[in-house]
Order: sequence, then C-alpha cells, then structure tokens
Amino acid sequence: MRNPGQSRFLPWVLLGLLMLGSGAILLSVTSGINFVTDEWNLLFLRSGWTPDSFLEPFHEHVIIAPTLIYKVLQGTLGMDSNRPFQLAALIMFLAIGPLLFIWMRRRIGDWAALIGVALILFLGAAFEDLLWAFQIGYFGSLAFGLAALIALDRDDRRGDVAAAILLVLSLSFSSLGLPFVAGAAAEWLTNPRERGKRWLVPAAAAAFYGIWWLGWGHSAETTFSLANIPEAPRFILDAASAGATSLFGLATGDGSEPDQPHLIWGRIILVALLALSGLRLWRLKRIPPGVIIAATVALSFFALSALAQSESRLPTSSRYQLPGALFLLLFFTEILRGLKLKPPALVAGAAVTIAAAVMGVGLMSDQSRDRWVPVSTSTSTYLGMVAYAGEANDPELVLNLGPGSEVPIDRFLDQVKTSGSPGYSAGEIQSRDAGVRAAADQDLIELTEPLLSGFNPGGNFDRCREYPPDVTVAVRSGVRVIEVRSLGNEILNLGLARFGDPPGYPIGSTHAGSMGWLEIPAIDDPPPWQVTGDGPFAVCYR
Repeated sequence: MRNPGQSRFLPWVLLGLLMLGSGAILLSVTSGINFVTDEWNLLFLRSGWTPDSFLEPFHEHVIIAPTLIYKVLQGTLGMDSNRPFQLAALIMFLAIGPLLFIWMRRRIGDWAALIGVALILFLGAAFEDLLWAFQIGYFGSLAFGLAALIALDRDDRRGDVAAAILLVLSLSFSSLGLPFVAGAAAEWLTNPRERGKRWLVPAAAAAFYGIWWLGWGHSAETTFSLANIPEAPRFILDAASAGATSLFGLATGDGSEPDQPHLIWGRIILVALLALSGLRLWRLKRIPPGVIIAATVALSFFALSALAQSESRLPTSSRYQLPGALFLLLFFTEILRGLKLKPPALVAGAAVTIAAAVMGVGLMSDQSRDRWVPVSTSTSTYLGMVAYAGEANDPELVLNLGPGSEVPIDRFLDQVKTSGSPGYSAGEIQSRDAGVRAAADQDLIELTEPLLSGFNPGGNFDRCREYPPDVTVAVRSGVRVIEVRSLGNEILNLGLARFGDPPGYPIGSTHAGSMGWLEIPAIDDPPPWQVTGDGPFAVCYR
C-alpha cells in the first residue's frame, strides 16, 4: 500500500533531480567560457564602494545586486577564474526552480508543476542567459519576483510586507523586476482586502525605482523610445511566439538571423493556446484575478521590450527567451488553475518536455562550442597578452571590451595586480594548441609593436652568429636591439614568435646582403622572443 507521505515527498525528490541535472549540464557547457562583454564593466569600471559604483545604470538596468556580488567575489577570490561567478549565477538560476514549483503546484498540482519547472530548467534557447554569469541580474529579478508572487498568495499582512521587500530586491538585480511590480499593482487592484492599507506593496518598489531613475537612471544609454510604438504590436507577437517556440524546444540559431522560419511553429502554438484559453475563460464566465495578474506581468515585459527594441534587440534574441517563456508559463498556469489534469495529459506533457529539453540543450551546447568558447578563448588570449606585456603596452591604450566596457590600460594593470589576470597566463598559453599560441603572438606583437628598422640605433653590433634558413634563434634575455644580416642572394623575410611555432608572425624583411635592426619590446619574463629567417642570416649583439 502506498504511503501518502512518500507520495507528497516524491515530487520534491524529482525536483531536486531536475535541478541537479540542469546544474550539471550548465557546469559542463560553461567550463570553457571566461568573462565576456558586459562583465568587464563590473570588474574594471565600478571601482570602490561609493554609491555611484552601485547605482550607475548599465544601459537602462539597475544592477546594484550584481555589482555587489561581483565586488565580493572579486575581492575575496580574485578574477583569475570565472568559475566562482558562474557558480553564483547558477545558484541564482536554480533558485527559480523551487520557487516556480511552489507557485505552480498551488494552481495545477505537483506533477504538472514539475513539467513546467523542467521546461524552464532546460530552456536551451535561453543560452545567452544560461551561459553568461552576468545574467545573474536576470536570474535574481526572476527569483525574487516569483518569491514576491508567492508571498502575495498568503493574502495577509505578513505576505504583503514580504512581497514589498522582495519586489525591491527583484528590482535591485535588474529592471526585469518592473513586470513583477506591475503584477503586484494588478493584484492590489483586483484584491479588495484592505486596499487602502495595501497600496505600499507595489508603491514601495515603484518609489525605489523612481528615486533611482531620478538620481542615476535618467542618464542611462537606452534604446527605449515612444517612437517604437508603431512597431510594438508586431514585436510583442513575435516575442511571445519566440517564447512559445523556446518552451517547446523548437528554436534554431542564435535568434539574430533576419529570417526566423521556426517562428511559424511558435505562432501556431501561441494562437492555439490563446484560443484554448479563451474557451476556458468563456466556460468560467469570468476572468479570475490570477489571470489578470499573470497577464499584466507578461504583457508588461513584452511591451517594455518592444519600446526598447533596436537592431540588436530583436524579439527572437536569446536573452529574452528565459523571461518570455517564464511569463507565458505563468499566464497559462493561471488559465489552468483548479483544473485537474488527467494522467494521459501529464504523460503527454512529460514526453513533450523531454523532447523539448533534448532539443534545447542541444542548441545550447552547439552555441557554447561554436560561438561562446571561441570568443572567450580569443578574449582570454588577448587579455593574457595585455597582462603579460605589462609596462611594454602603450600607456594610452584603451581596451575596447564591448559597449560600455572601455577599460584604460592603467586601470586594467592595477586591477590585475590586486585581483589576478582574467586572461590566460604564459604557462596556459604554452599548453594550448598551435592556433591559440599563434594568436597570442599576434596579439602581443600588435600590442608592443616591435620594429624592424633600416637605421642603426647606435652602437657596434659585432658579436655575430650565422644561421642556415628556417632556424629559430632565441633572443637573449634583457636585449633590447639586435642586428639581423641577410647572408643570401634573395630578400630575407623574418618572423617573430614568443609562444607560437616557427616561422612566427611576419615582422618585416631585409634586402639581399643588407642588414636591419630589430627593436625588442621590454618583456624579460619567459619564454624568450624567437627570430626565424627564411634564408641564411646572422644575428648580432652589441
């Protein structure tokens, strides 16, 4: 005979397994990804613990909490590895799982709630969020926003106070908390309980955002514009369709392609679900308050996104799929509220969820392997060479690490001294494949600009040694200038390398029987510079 206690406990066990599976997959696909793009703003451009360092907007977003998390992790663990930051983001993302489960189970039961949570935990189409630790801002806003909705479910004074605090916390992670504030306002309007005393629930968070906007947010660089209103309906339709496509694992590509053929499936699914929702409401002969609240949350998100649309902010963008899919799920859950789903429907839902998860995770893995890891490797190589070159860099150099992340070289090097380097070390470069080592040499040479000149900088270069073609010569440590003599009858082409294989990066050439002087950047750390000539040559020292 089945133990009722065990039956109640089993959904929580399965939820834990889903979270473990999602976490394991995300740890695997992010293992080769280092800091990228917007993270540099948090690591380098918000120095100190002043109010401005926390309250300055990033585009139109409040990022108080992400700034605090990055500062604490950077100050305690450094920035040699992105793993601690990824783990913090992963924990915040996984927190969405139990919160969503609690909210859904009260409406449609444990088993249907598990299906909904699984769709979110394995939402591979949201790879731009899930692969990127910076999106802890989105995760925090969604987690605390869901917690606020759960608190409002209590329908008592304690729940109201908790919801007000949680909404402020949601906004402190990103402006994605605004749809939840709108939802709380809808709850206040539809709930007759002590309405005159409960206005602070949405008002506290609205006041927090308003004060931030008046003090700092109004100066943000943003694409938000009322001029986008004519295009808003089409954007909202496409964004909602993309969310439906993502939920069912049917998304393809990275969401930035001009043509989105997979959206037709999302539109069909969305129209069908909305039609069924209309039928459900017609049978209920009313619109329940929960439906109004969830619809307000979803429409607020899609409408705000539509007003901020741009060429880089498409409705199909991967970054929008997590909130879009989650808000659609909240709405359709409220539509089903109180409806007891039969076992065949749950089995079919589980089968669809498994298929969606497999396809979604496949898309995310492909994007990680083909785009995110190569970009991360390139950035880590470049920054490793910047740190390795040290004072040999141009003192006026500004590292352009993405929009809003232009880092002066002196600030970069100072931060490296205190927190470690976010790029590859010399040892790590030496252990990588030939392509990475060659790229490191190119970055290093372009940063330090060694010069092959036809003019003697001064001094007698009489300590010479001759070499046959294609021999690699290590330059002695501490040497700043060498003389290279062509000993053949043809132009001598020279290559310079530090980490890569011969012949190295092309550095210039000398005429047959002539000589040139190579100025070596002042980097005395191993390995040494290496010169290779494609003909017989001599290297001379002072």
